[in-house]
Amino acid sequence: MNWTSLTLQGLTFAEPALNLLALLAALRVGLARRFPAMITYLSLRLFSCVALLLTLNADRYMAISERTQTMVYFYGYWSSYILCTVAIFFVVQEVFHELMRPVPDLSRLGMVAFRWVSVASVVITLGAVALPALNGGLKLPFIAVELMRCISIMELCLLAFLALTVQSLGHSFRSQLFGIGLGFGVQAIWEMILPVLMLLKHHPIYSTENLILQAATTVTFLIWTGYFLAPQSEMALSAETLPVSSPLIRWNEIAKALGHSTPHVAVGQSQAFFLQDVEGVVDKVLTKNSISVNN
Repeated sequence: MNWTSLTLQGLTFAEPALNLLALLAALRVGLARRFPAMITYLSLRLFSCVALLLTLNADRYMAISERTQTMVYFYGYWSSYILCTVAIFFVVQEVFHELMRPVPDLSRLGMVAFRWVSVASVVITLGAVALPALNGGLKLPFIAVELMRCISIMELCLLAFLALTVQSLGHSFRSQLFGIGLGFGVQAIWEMILPVLMLLKHHPIYSTENLILQAATTVTFLIWTGYFLAPQSEMALSAETLPVSSPLIRWNEIAKALGHSTPHVAVGQSQAFFLQDVEGVVDKVLTKNSISVNN
C-alpha cells in the first residue's frame, strides 16, 4: 500500500471525528438558533460519513458480496452528496440573511435576486442533464456533480461578497459568519474541479484526486471548528446598526421604497445640501425685502 492510500485512509477515518468536533463546537456557541441549516448540514454529513464507512468495511464483519457492497456504497454516496448539496443551498441563504440583518429591506431585495439566480441555476442544470437523458446516458453521479457545480459557484460568490462587505456590515474577518463562508469556499474550489475530472475516466477509491478532496474536507472542518471556538470580537457579536454615514443606509431606503406598489425614490441631494439650499432662498428673499423697504 503506497503513501497515497495510507494518507487517504487516515484522513477518511479522521473525517467523522473532525465533523463531530465541528458540530459540537457549533452547538456549544449557540449556532443552532442562528444557523439551523448549518447544523442540519453538519449532522447530515456526519451521519452519511459514518454510514458510508460502515458500508465500505462491511465485508470485515458480515457476509456480503462485493457487488452488493459496491452498489450500496455507490448509491449511498451519491444520494448523500445530493442531500448535502441541497443543505448547502439553505446554509448560503442563512449566511446572506444574517450578514444583511442591519439592512433588512436591502436583504429582502437581495433574497429575491438570490432566488431568481437559484431558479436560473436549476434550469441550467436541467438543460445540462437533458441531453445525456435523451441519449440514454444519464447517470446519478452526473446529476450530483452538476448540482454541486451550481452550488459551488454560489459558495464562491458568497465568499467574495463576505470578503467585500463583512466589515461594512458590522462584522469582522474573525466572525463565525465569515468562517462559515470561508470553509465552504475552500470546499467549493475542489468540488468544482476534481469531480468533473474524475468523471472523465475511471478512478479507484484510493486515488490522488480523492486524496485532494479528502484533504480539502479536512481543512474545511478545521476552519469551521477554529472559527466556532475562537473568541468573537465585540463588533461581530453586537453590531446591529450601521454608521449614519454608511451608503448602505441610503440603499436600504431605496430598497424599502421599491417594496411598495407605487415607489417614490428620492435620489437628490442629502439633507445637509437641502438645508443649505433653503437657507440660500431665505437669504435672497430677505435681501429683496430689505432693498424694497430702502427704496
